[in-house]
Amino acid sequence: MHFAAGSKNSTAGDRLALLGIKSMIKDDPQGVMTSWNHSTTNFCRWQGVTCGPRHQRVTHLDLSSRGLTGTLSPSIGNLSFLRGIRLFNNSFSGKIPPEIGRLFRLQELRLYNNSFTGNIPAAITNCSNLQVLHLGHNNLVGKIPDGIGTLSLLNILIVHGNILEGGIPPFIANLTLLEALSLGNCQLGGRFPDVFQRLTNLRGIAMHGNNLTGTIPPSFYNCSSLEQIFLDENKLNGRLPENLGSMMPRLEVLSLSQNHIQGNFLDVPATLTVLDLSFNSFSGKLPSLSNGSSPDILALSNNFFAGSLHNLVCSDVVNMTGVLDLGYNHLSGDIPDCWEKWASLYFLSFRNNNLSGEYVRKSIPRDVVGYPSNT
Repeated sequence: MHFAAGSKNSTAGDRLALLGIKSMIKDDPQGVMTSWNHSTTNFCRWQGVTCGPRHQRVTHLDLSSRGLTGTLSPSIGNLSFLRGIRLFNNSFSGKIPPEIGRLFRLQELRLYNNSFTGNIPAAITNCSNLQVLHLGHNNLVGKIPDGIGTLSLLNILIVHGNILEGGIPPFIANLTLLEALSLGNCQLGGRFPDVFQRLTNLRGIAMHGNNLTGTIPPSFYNCSSLEQIFLDENKLNGRLPENLGSMMPRLEVLSLSQNHIQGNFLDVPATLTVLDLSFNSFSGKLPSLSNGSSPDILALSNNFFAGSLHNLVCSDVVNMTGVLDLGYNHLSGDIPDCWEKWASLYFLSFRNNNLSGEYVRKSIPRDVVGYPSNT
């Protein structure tokens, strides 16, 4: 049942729109909709509904994490005062109704962790005040609408975990207020774009699992506010800048595993808590931790790092308790006795290198070093 928009500019129209939404909910295990009825109860008191104090119109709809099953009624487009929609962590299916595009006051649309299908409706781009668009982990298909590039107030854009196409959209360059961008695991394909010149507010970016090719463009390193970077599981090549730490002084997470990046990585920025360079083509000496860095995860396995463990393992400034994975490299020489300082690590591996010494044979567990290759 779809209630018409006959009274869309009145409180009566809001009541009808809410009842239209209820009519398409098929399962309500928590009984959220019990209060949504035709009685004289003020709909502003219904669960999940917030109204503005002046006009008593619905401004926010929050039905998140309620176990709801059903489809989203086009009636939602009649709630013309809506500023926020939170329907995440439910089991909504079917298409996202394009009627959402009527909501020109809308600032926040969070529909993630559902089973929505079809395309991302181009009508969403009519919501010119939108600041948060989170559609992650649904079953959406097709291209990301180019019109999203006109949403100049957008600071969070997340569509990860869908089945999209068309590459990383170039319109990202227009979203100068963007703080978080997540397009990971969308099968987008194409080359890594050169669109970052003006994204000076960007704090987190995730483009992992997209089969992206090419090199990371120099403009990317102009994003000096970046704190988290997830570019793993792509086909990127080229080298990282030697002065990465000074270019990105706030960087906390750098995840580049399963690419084709090469060259040296000499200095770990002091701010890093996660560094994952595994399954690449890095070479040369192991990076230094002498600048005060102490990451919780340091994963450098399956590269071509060579030389001694001593500078890394015996660093006095390191107090790791997470992961240290140096397996499947070309490391050589003795394992120094100070390796025992890593005893509290959750995971430690020196497997498949060319290490030797008394500690290999007597003190280090076989699964850490990887016998018989190191005997």
